[in-house]
Amino acid sequence: MNARSAIWLVAQREIVTRAKTRSFLITTALMMVVIVVGAIVLALVTGGDDRQRVGITGDGTATISETLPSVGDQLGVPIEVVRIDNAAQARSQVADGSLDAAIVATSPGNFVAVSKNQIDPQLDGAIRSTIDSVSMTSALSARGVDAKSLPAITVNAEQTTPRKPDADQRIAIALIGTILLMMAIMTGGSMVAVGVVEEKTSRVVEILLATIKPLHLLWGKILGIGAIALAQVLILGATAVIAGKATGLLTLPGLAGGVFAAVLIWFVLGFLFFATLYAATGALVSRQEELNASSAPLTILALAVVYSATFGINALDSTLIQTLSWIPPFSAALMPMRIATGDTDTFQIVGTLILMIVACAIAAWTAAKIYQRSILRTGSRVKWIEALTSRG
Repeated sequence: MNARSAIWLVAQREIVTRAKTRSFLITTALMMVVIVVGAIVLALVTGGDDRQRVGITGDGTATISETLPSVGDQLGVPIEVVRIDNAAQARSQVADGSLDAAIVATSPGNFVAVSKNQIDPQLDGAIRSTIDSVSMTSALSARGVDAKSLPAITVNAEQTTPRKPDADQRIAIALIGTILLMMAIMTGGSMVAVGVVEEKTSRVVEILLATIKPLHLLWGKILGIGAIALAQVLILGATAVIAGKATGLLTLPGLAGGVFAAVLIWFVLGFLFFATLYAATGALVSRQEELNASSAPLTILALAVVYSATFGINALDSTLIQTLSWIPPFSAALMPMRIATGDTDTFQIVGTLILMIVACAIAAWTAAKIYQRSILRTGSRVKWIEALTSRG
């Protein structure tokens, strides 16, 4: 049997075996349900409408009611004005959340901005700007000056680093991909390690190695379980995108292709890096009870990658995150998000990709060396250094 046939045979066995397990099917189904329900709940909570509802009551507020929405549009704060009969009703609706704020005219020239908690800074700015503008126009009119005859003052906004209009959605897709990557590493990597230990403990591996070479068995197991993990990620990712589209949380204006491709490439590399090393941890032990101790360094590294992505999402342009983006395997989690926000360039993308590929090659070489030297050894747990330096 040639290498390709042997690897495919092992991979096919892993795919069929894992795909038919009740735990895999139930877990995938439950996660799909959680994603759909989560999207529905999030859409209901956010309401799908970012308009701020402002109630206005009192004498002399008609001009404010007409002017406030246009001022809000200029400041990027969509505002819906609601006329309220009296101050008590306005305060009541603010208290129960029906209104985001209310403007109450207490006397000519005096207003009170009512809010349940601290008023949104942008909304507060729109309210104050409107009242100041209307008050100034009224004061000038009382003195016989037409405000329209005054020289127009124009203030243009300029951004040194303009953010793409769909940046939040891009980050969301990249973050979801990163979370799924970490889930695949934790579950898929563990499946690889557990599978190796099970075969070693039951002595099945001795029968298998009488027919195929150790490396063929290793790569067949990694590729088979990797295919299952990738399929699960694609199913869950597609579920998240469909749920997001259906609930209006995602509009996907041409962003899905590039971002999804980046997430997929880095997913494959990240999984390959960890899966090969998890296979090595399984070969180092002879009992399931020893697996946690053997894989502890990898688990800590995987958690560090998760935390770097989780806490670094709000500081992708910081020196620390930019530095970690060059270091495998952190780049597998951070680069998709940096690509999504445009906070990188072609040189960084290609450079980090090459480094990650080199890291995967080193991890595969290390795992292959440990696997071949340790898979048939029984007894006490073999240490990493011992497996790498021994000649047996």
